Amino acid sequence: MKTKTLAIVLGIGALLSIIAAAYGPAPSGSAVTGLFSFPFAQIGNLLRAMSLAGTFGNIAAILLYIALGLCPILLLLWRVIKKQVRIEDALLVIISPLLFFMMYLMVNPALIHKLFILGGMGEFGKAVLGGSFYSVLIGYLILRLLRRISRSKTAEMLKWLQLLFALIAAALVFSVFYLAVTGMIGTIQEVKNANTDPAVSLAMTNTIIVIRFVLQQIPVLLSVWGLILAIKLTAALKQDRYGEEAVTAAGRLGAFSKLTVAVTVICSIAANILQLIFRGSLNSHFSIHVPFAPLVLMLIMLVLAQYFADSSKLHQDNQLFI
Repeated sequence: MKTKTLAIVLGIGALLSIIAAAYGPAPSGSAVTGLFSFPFAQIGNLLRAMSLAGTFGNIAAILLYIALGLCPILLLLWRVIKKQVRIEDALLVIISPLLFFMMYLMVNPALIHKLFILGGMGEFGKAVLGGSFYSVLIGYLILRLLRRISRSKTAEMLKWLQLLFALIAAALVFSVFYLAVTGMIGTIQEVKNANTDPAVSLAMTNTIIVIRFVLQQIPVLLSVWGLILAIKLTAALKQDRYGEEAVTAAGRLGAFSKLTVAVTVICSIAANILQLIFRGSLNSHFSIHVPFAPLVLMLIMLVLAQYFADSSKLHQDNQLFI
């Protein structure tokens, strides 16, 4: 994986996220629930429309419903025939009836109201059903991936590790340039709506909100670059596990991880003290932020970098001794 290409893709993603956050609609609760129920709610609406279209449409809808629900079982049978079945494939026996149950309620959304104690939870109920199904499906895929990685050679494991680092970096970029930016814009808008006196200037409050946002996101951005350095390290390890390039890459990652941890702690302290000093301007928009995720991520990177650097140096010392 080329780090330059990844950096360009992440940069483009950051730019698009900023544009979407600044000019697009803010993420709403209905959008989130719609994401969890996609595409099952849409398929359920299609099957319902086919069923109401007439006898032929009803038969076609039933056949499609059965075919969809049997897909996990058919996959299990195919793996049994190929003698590739493993213990995690037992989850397919759970996924199939869960899919039947979920799709039946998607086709008949009126029954969803009876599923929950509180009424009027149609869309939310669809999101709960979809989220439950996705949790089992993702769990099955993770177990499959874990078995594949455990049986892979070192080069393939490093390739999977590079992909994991790239996905985490993409998620962090999205969290900073879309989720965090929309959150900051929403906070500024809330302050503006809460201000009942047009003569009161909100410049100081907005400035503090922006500064707090910057201080809170600096550690996340540093973590993204740390992940890129980690990808460089895995690439060097694929070429030569004990080579000079691997030692250099591990040293760079270790030094940057130490710097990131220090900057993360300083930014967290600065952001919290800033809020305390200007608490009068922030009013109810005071929030304590402790960046556990970037800290844990960089500490793990630091340990791994130090381990690979020490291993490579020990190997080189042994070669000189021999």
